Amino acid sequence: MIHPSGCGVLGILRKRHAEQIQGGSVVRAIEKVRYRGSDRGAGFAVFNLHKKNVYTIRAFSEEDANEIKSLLESQGLKIKDSKLNYINEEICDCNFEVVIDDVTKARKAFRNINEIIWGSKEGRRGRIYSIGSSLSVFKGVGYPKDISKMYDVEKLEGDLWLAHTRQPTNSPGHFPYWSHPFSTFNVAIVHNGDISSFGANLEFLKERGWEGFVGTDSEVIAFLFEELLSEGFSIEEVVKIMVNPSRRLNVIDPSLDYTYRNARLDGPFTAVIGYDSGDDLYLIAIADRAKFRPAIVGEDENYYYVASEENEIREISPNARVWTLEPGSYFMASLNRGIISYGRDEERVHSFSPPPVFIPEHYDIDARNLNYKELNYVIAEVAKKGKKEITVANVTGHRYIGINFKRLGVHNARINLYGIVGNVFANLNEDNEFYVYGNVSDDCGDTMHGGKVVIYGDARDVLAQTFQNGRIFVKGNAGNRVGIQMREYKDRRPYLVIGGFVDDYLGEYMAGGVIVVLGTNVKGEPVGNYVGSGMVGGRIYIRGRVSPSRIGIQPTRQEVLNFLKALLVEGYIGEEEFSSLKDKYYIEVMDSLKDKAKEYAKRLFEEKIGIPEYEYRELNEEEFKELFGVIKEFSQDMGRDYTEYLKEKFTVIKSRSKK
Repeated sequence: MIHPSGCGVLGILRKRHAEQIQGGSVVRAIEKVRYRGSDRGAGFAVFNLHKKNVYTIRAFSEEDANEIKSLLESQGLKIKDSKLNYINEEICDCNFEVVIDDVTKARKAFRNINEIIWGSKEGRRGRIYSIGSSLSVFKGVGYPKDISKMYDVEKLEGDLWLAHTRQPTNSPGHFPYWSHPFSTFNVAIVHNGDISSFGANLEFLKERGWEGFVGTDSEVIAFLFEELLSEGFSIEEVVKIMVNPSRRLNVIDPSLDYTYRNARLDGPFTAVIGYDSGDDLYLIAIADRAKFRPAIVGEDENYYYVASEENEIREISPNARVWTLEPGSYFMASLNRGIISYGRDEERVHSFSPPPVFIPEHYDIDARNLNYKELNYVIAEVAKKGKKEITVANVTGHRYIGINFKRLGVHNARINLYGIVGNVFANLNEDNEFYVYGNVSDDCGDTMHGGKVVIYGDARDVLAQTFQNGRIFVKGNAGNRVGIQMREYKDRRPYLVIGGFVDDYLGEYMAGGVIVVLGTNVKGEPVGNYVGSGMVGGRIYIRGRVSPSRIGIQPTRQEVLNFLKALLVEGYIGEEEFSSLKDKYYIEVMDSLKDKAKEYAKRLFEEKIGIPEYEYRELNEEEFKELFGVIKEFSQDMGRDYTEYLKEKFTVIKSRSKK
């Protein structure tokens, strides 16, 4: 049974001293997330770094394959060898080895030919889909395993690999033209999500002479990357332009930001790019600034990894160190230079939990050869025999664990899970307790009504969404949009405790419950931006001082300055007050404004956005008493005493409507 959930991506780059990556390993890894795709498309890209002027050109043709050969020759390219493989009666996969002395001339030929055979008045006749001296792309209609068999991918080896399994959204899936990877000169890209900036990006390329697009946003990413490089930017500058980070980060030169505004990517996406610069190979991963799509990064002694889910990396390297990309950031590593950007502060990378234990000393169930549906039923069968504590070994990305336990009659049981728990775990849980000896993927504890989840590793994005009652404890870090839309009713109050740090949008649209972030594994503020955005209830306690700039979605500094100038002109504040407030964040300004000035600000900003209030202080007696019991329980589960932290100062965040 397949439950699609957006495309699956994978990237692997070897280190200089390491052996080449085997195609069989890549196929196994991307097949671990087969459920993320469909039979509508998959593919692989492999790079082998070497210096020569012989390029491989790969093209699909629906008519006479010799037409493309003739077109290549008409553009002045010397064909050294050719091979025609017919996928079916309709399409030929044509391969040409071409000697290229003038790369600029070859780029022009590549564009011209695609305009002729794809974008002509006669309609689509074919497509050059790959060209490179080190790059080969293999793609088609089917699952990754199908494409692997078609091209004998498992027998290949390379320095850098990309892989993709496709869930079509914006383009058809019945022909191979729209399958990933998309590529251009020694550039390949796989992508998950939707690029809402597609129109602007397309216009940017058309202004520079690009035509004949297949009509998918993924292809545009590859062409943008090549175009920006050709305009003289370094690889880091290209990525900084494309990543389109939050304006709070100020990583782009303002003039450059404006001039290349249509080259920025926007929307929910994760993009993985492979690039041969001529003397080095690069693996790059980009996360959108709201991080609506997953991106897991890993490293071991031989390789660097990027994946949609951790189980892809663990299939190849059970002991790899893994971490997540920060929203609006990028990971970059090269064969020769090593890691150039971790995708977050390096110190925080080292705070992520170590590799999980997959096999405990004693266990009741081995999940290795069970899919998610089978696993839930096997757990239920053991529970029906009267066992109240059940231990499961070798959990490798299994999804939906516990979601149907109520219907299966599993109640008041303790389930111990060893390994990596997949998406949608413990959703709708009412009375069972889950103990995870490892990491948990996205969307854990969604709409929990009771019971308990204890995670001894890290949790990923969208943890505890609409969490309504019970306990969720995380020893390590948590991801983006944690605790959103939490709520409570009478004595049914949920408690979420994070031992490490959390990324952006903590407690977004929170309506009830309590979140505690202890930040015991990092220096500095243990939260990202936009804490409590749209918050209407509940409480958030963050150990240590949090900058007011991180709280809520506030007006920009310029908007606040313009507003203060208007208040000054109207006589609602004086020159002295204006001077004291002009460099402050909105949330600080609001604590100082009075009477009509404050009313105007609320109508102008807060009624639209909903910005919470905050205090930096010690817990009061009532709060200490309430949280002591929760943190004591957290301490008992984690095996160390955390209650001493309650004596320190916390940043306490609440809805302004409660004031």
